[in-house]
Amino acid sequence: MPKIRKDNKGRNLRPGETQRSDGNYMFVYMLGKKKKYIYDTDLAALRAKEKQLTKDADDGVRTQEAMKITLNDMFKVLMDTKLQLKASTRANYEYLWSSYIKDEPFANTPLPNIRKSDILTFYTKLLKKGFAINSLESINNLVHPALELAVDDDYIRKNPSKGVYRSLKSEGSGKPAKTRIALTKEQQKNFLRFISKSPMYSHWLPVMVVLLGTGLRVGECTGLTKNDVDLENNTISVNHNLIYRVIDGKAGFHITTPKTASGTRTIPILYPEVAEQLRALIEVMDALYPEDLVMNGYHGFLFRNRSGYFLSAHNINRAIERISIAYNAEEMDQAELEDREPSLLPHFSVHNLRHTFCTRLCESTNDIKFIQQVMGHADFSTTMDIYTHITQENMKEKAEVIKGNLVLM
Repeated sequence: MPKIRKDNKGRNLRPGETQRSDGNYMFVYMLGKKKKYIYDTDLAALRAKEKQLTKDADDGVRTQEAMKITLNDMFKVLMDTKLQLKASTRANYEYLWSSYIKDEPFANTPLPNIRKSDILTFYTKLLKKGFAINSLESINNLVHPALELAVDDDYIRKNPSKGVYRSLKSEGSGKPAKTRIALTKEQQKNFLRFISKSPMYSHWLPVMVVLLGTGLRVGECTGLTKNDVDLENNTISVNHNLIYRVIDGKAGFHITTPKTASGTRTIPILYPEVAEQLRALIEVMDALYPEDLVMNGYHGFLFRNRSGYFLSAHNINRAIERISIAYNAEEMDQAELEDREPSLLPHFSVHNLRHTFCTRLCESTNDIKFIQQVMGHADFSTTMDIYTHITQENMKEKAEVIKGNLVLM
């Protein structure tokens, strides 16, 4: 009968257990044909680990294999499985991971050692840095699936990120999402009229009119070709985007298809000014741009920069800033001469032109499905949220007007 080994406190040691000369405890076991070791300073704690190992083995959880795998490794596996992912989306995911997650301690920790508190601490740190809660969702949409894949592969028993983002969002953590700015009807008219009369900025009128008059996303607008415009039926076909991205380490313009089925759509031209600008541009574009641009089979691009090359969102945003500054300076001088309050333009970007169009649409119709189709919203709730917000704002304004005319006694 084999002799029972004891520790320095006289306690019996089980098979595989040893107390080392430094007083620490070790347990040796076999993983396949290889010996593996776990350690602890306390015998009871070591046996708790032994028990967990046995339970994991019985349940098929590959804990010891997972000790060599990190979250960064799982993200790479996740990306390798996304065969249908667009190059631009893949580049965006990899940029987010590299910029915010890759160098975090928990991303370089063996998977079984990642705790829920690690994810919570990381998310909270981002919120303290100024992340809006909606921006944090983009990070969670990478971390959570990578850990979920580790669960599916039996590397970990449960996903430590589960419920973390949802709880932060329900608590109202972080900065609220930025309030969407929509130009008023007066601001919209002043902006376009100033451009049309300006010798310096008048060449920006076609793209600004189309953006404000169609609600197209900036990539949908800058990617428009002559073949996408049907002036006989007063429609525009939206079937691709022109984007500027770093893909595979190279920065440049790329053609992508819409992310969702609802993004591919045919929209009506609702403003006659849009049709007029498009017709005039199509008539002169061959003279303006003798050299046709071709990308991924698309050609006849309507909107170009002064060099005849593709137009980017950055180009348009810089133009909006310069035009707004020039307009406001002129308007303040004019208002002072006329002894009145100036009607100034707020600070806004190209995306606010899309929201301005959506606002005009919501003010004109309560047909939510029509608004959703024109805007290309994939989710009906997105349209509904905007519509509800805009109609509530209008109700407040109308209520103030009505209150001034009501007398009860």
